[in-house]
Amino acid sequence: MKKDLLALIDDIPCIETKFRHFEPGEGLCIPEGDFIYDVPEFIEWKEAIKFELQDIYDRTHDTYIWNIINATGVIHKFNGKNYDERKNFNRLKSSLKVIEKNIDKYFPDEKSIESEATKAMKPKIFISHSSKDVKYVEPIVELLADIGMTNDNLFCSSIPDYGIPLNQDIYEYLSSLFSENELYVIFVLSSNYYGSPACLNEMGAAWVLKNEYTSILLPKFEYQEIDGAVNPNKIGMKLDDDDELLKKRLGELKNIISEKFGISVPDMRWEKKRNDFINTIRNI
Repeated sequence: MKKDLLALIDDIPCIETKFRHFEPGEGLCIPEGDFIYDVPEFIEWKEAIKFELQDIYDRTHDTYIWNIINATGVIHKFNGKNYDERKNFNRLKSSLKVIEKNIDKYFPDEKSIESEATKAMKPKIFISHSSKDVKYVEPIVELLADIGMTNDNLFCSSIPDYGIPLNQDIYEYLSSLFSENELYVIFVLSSNYYGSPACLNEMGAAWVLKNEYTSILLPKFEYQEIDGAVNPNKIGMKLDDDDELLKKRLGELKNIISEKFGISVPDMRWEKKRNDFINTIRNI
């Protein structure tokens, strides 16, 4: 499958670190060189590459693929007999990079499926939070509304104008949000959040679907308390950071949203709304 092959190509830098250098002892005529042929991680990676390329060849009979995988192709030359396997590895790496650049040629059906799915998916912000933290969530929603977000592209269950419509089943509506939209998730993290099974379900769904996200940590909640599917090493913003850092992080979030949703906010308007937001947060 396309995504499996691309993942294997992405692994090239990691695999390349598995080379070991051989320096022959005194009196040996064997030249020094770098070897990888018998490293377990390389063997597993190489076999996976062979499997994916063989599948492409079986479907397309492409000569470029055949030149890589046939009995004399570069993928079969890792046997420890070449004294230095860097050259063959670089040849294989270059071939895989060429395939990567032309990947849609080898997976035309998947390209059309992906493009149709992309057309159907609309970008939308999903604010994942605990209802117990609504006093912080409300100003976040107001700030996003001030820069141009509407109830068509912003969902927040605790704010009536941006929540679940009348007579809708809660779980069916949330499920459709994740399946029918290209969600950008804003996690509003706190002790209340981690105490809520519903919040953790939202986090799990976002992780499974690999949604992009930003983490906003409420006051007195620390990075080391982050757990679950949210990466604690991914830079977020803390609402109790000093004003200058918080302004910087809010500006970065505004730029991400502006790019995703094609909105433009005049600088003077943004600075006023941002400062009003910070003052509101400080006074909670």
